[in-house]
Amino acid sequence: MAAPSLAAAPKRSTAPRKAAAAQPRLRVVRHDERVRTVGTISTMVAAFFFVVMLALAGLHAIVVQTQADLDGVNDQIADLETGRVHALAELAWAESAAGLSEVAAAAGYVPAADHEHLALVAPAALEAPVTVDPFRPGSAALPEPTEPAPVELEVGAR
Repeated sequence: MAAPSLAAAPKRSTAPRKAAAAQPRLRVVRHDERVRTVGTISTMVAAFFFVVMLALAGLHAIVVQTQADLDGVNDQIADLETGRVHALAELAWAESAAGLSEVAAAAGYVPAADHEHLALVAPAALEAPVTVDPFRPGSAALPEPTEPAPVELEVGAR
């Protein structure tokens, strides 16, 4: 038998192909492993980012709390420094002439009629005292004790 020729072959119509292409066809598609891998990696990256942001928020809270504590300590130091300055000012006023005279007047002291000025004397410029120094034993000879006079008592009748 002879091979059929192309000219002798019946012509196929293109109408059924167009009709088949126009109709939606369902087909089974194998799940792509790449999509699954990319989804897993994306989820892991998002979870890691969330954990890092949460850790940074915690560290920021610690920094803010520490700064608040430091501000409190600085306020206490400033208050203590202010108190120290006021105490030094009061001490300077109390040691001044006006402060001493006011405290003396409040204590009941009265001003003297005349003022005595004390002058510093160089050591060994004055003669030794003649009297006994009660604060230095043996600095001068003690006088001999004398016998007391006898006491007479009158005995009378009752």
